[in-house]
Amino acid sequence: MRRRVVVALRWRPVGIEIDGVHHITLRVGDLERSRSFYAGVLGLVADQDFPGEKLRFRLGPHTRLVLRPPLPGTAFERDGGRRLGLDHLALGVPTRAELDRVVAVLRGAGVRTGGVREPGVVSFRDPDGIAWELYEKD
Repeated sequence: MRRRVVVALRWRPVGIEIDGVHHITLRVGDLERSRSFYAGVLGLVADQDFPGEKLRFRLGPHTRLVLRPPLPGTAFERDGGRRLGLDHLALGVPTRAELDRVVAVLRGAGVRTGGVREPGVVSFRDPDGIAWELYEKD
C-alpha cells in the first residue's frame, strides 16, 4: 500500500532591504567595441580595466556596469530579442532635457533610436544588440 505524502511549502517574506543595484554584468562580443560604445558614445567613465578580462563603468554614484568577454562556445543571437534571459535594462535620467541630449548623441554616433517617446523614454541597442531604455525620473 502506497501512502500519499503532501508537502506544504510556506514562504515567508524575508524582508531584504534593497537600497539599489550594485552592479550589472553583461557578456559582450568584443570588449574594445563595447568600450567605444559605452565610453565614446554614452560617455561613461571606466573605473576598472583588466584588458581582455573585464571593463567596469560607473552608472551614477552606486551602480556599476561590468562588461566581460563571452565564455568559450557562446552562441550569439541578434534576432531582436527572441531569446531567454535578459530582455532589456532601464535606467533613470533626471530631466527631459537629458533625454533630448542623449538622443542627439546617439544619432550623432549612428545609433538607431526612435527618439523620446511618452512617457519620457529613449530606447536603443548596444553593439551586441542589448536593449537599453533611459527614462525621465518621475
